[in-house]
Amino acid sequence: MKKVLAVVSLSLFSLGAASASLVPCTITGATLGGQISSSTVVTCGGLTFENFNILNAAGGAAGIVDVLSGSSYDTSLGTVNLQLNPNLQANQDVQLMFEVVGGISQIDMAVGGQNATVTERACANPIATSGSIAFLCTNTAGTSSVDPLGQITVSTGTPNQPVFSTPFTNTSPVYIFKDIQTGAGGALSELTQSFESTGTPEPVSMVLLGSGLLGLGLMRRRSRKN
Repeated sequence: MKKVLAVVSLSLFSLGAASASLVPCTITGATLGGQISSSTVVTCGGLTFENFNILNAAGGAAGIVDVLSGSSYDTSLGTVNLQLNPNLQANQDVQLMFEVVGGISQIDMAVGGQNATVTERACANPIATSGSIAFLCTNTAGTSSVDPLGQITVSTGTPNQPVFSTPFTNTSPVYIFKDIQTGAGGALSELTQSFESTGTPEPVSMVLLGSGLLGLGLMRRRSRKN
């Protein structure tokens, strides 16, 4: 019995350690804290972010978006936190597109800075960048617009951030479009995007499963001896 209790105690300790774990994202084609490009690939948990495209910088915006070093995978929640810096000052605008591979069923976002607003939509098919349906979600053929999987608009002063979209069917890949703007006196150096990593079992769940199986095995062995 003492052995079983020891195993349970160790399991609880391991669970606590796993719950507190933040695993930094890995990145190729850029460095954490550096500028993203079309060749940048960010991997966090079971999700991959790729095919970044920065478009239509306006108002003197440099058209530079950085991926911040705080980007990480929270093993306790199975959540990926992607932190981006669009480098915007007052009255500037930039649009960002990328793909999420691995399976997600909701989008959410928190926007800092001053007098900044970000509109985001998630689409099931590739997003056109020109023509009458540019930056809208489209049908499979790409010939007409359709409703997005999810869409949110978040401003600096929006209460109860992060703001969540309506959940949708788990989809991979998901095509993301963001319109990032600042107004008079505005500035934006950080926005946080979170995704539930539905494609990979959470380490916490694996700890619980392993602990349970190990405990049962020890109890069975003890009963045989008796």
